Amino acid sequence: MLSNLFAKSEEDGCYNLVTYQSTQVLDILLSDKIYRAYKSITFAREYQALIDILGLKCDCPIFACVKGKPLCADGRVSSSVLLTLRVPKEEVRLTEFSVWADLLYAIKSSKTDLSRIGTLATNSNVNTRTIADAVSSIKDQRPLSAYKVPQAVLEEIRPEWLVKYEKLAAKK
Repeated sequence: MLSNLFAKSEEDGCYNLVTYQSTQVLDILLSDKIYRAYKSITFAREYQALIDILGLKCDCPIFACVKGKPLCADGRVSSSVLLTLRVPKEEVRLTEFSVWADLLYAIKSSKTDLSRIGTLATNSNVNTRTIADAVSSIKDQRPLSAYKVPQAVLEEIRPEWLVKYEKLAAKK
């Protein structure tokens, strides 16, 4: 039954996603509540930039990989769970993982005020071509097939999207 669900992939307007989250996220979903990530301390500027670029309405983006495509990263931490989600396309923004990684690095090492990064692609007040190109690429939402290593970005995780979960042992 589960294999049939994923065989249809996008035919019914949904993406099949996998994401590593803490056991607390699973507890929230299993109690039939919506999970929304708290603002990141470590990547506050970088995540805010992504929120601005994609026009998200959240404090912190949630990252996932598209099932059946190359995995973006292994986000495992101690006491983590692998969540398998079936999310309506309209709730997902896609980025090319390498483009997001390049932008993350560029912002992290930049001293420039990036408070209006969402408009960088059309506003030339920042001289960093890498940032402008990345912003343009991330803003341009393309079909899934146009991404080599797609990274899904969510504002939240709804309990009805949870298909299955797997509790993982801590890495050694």
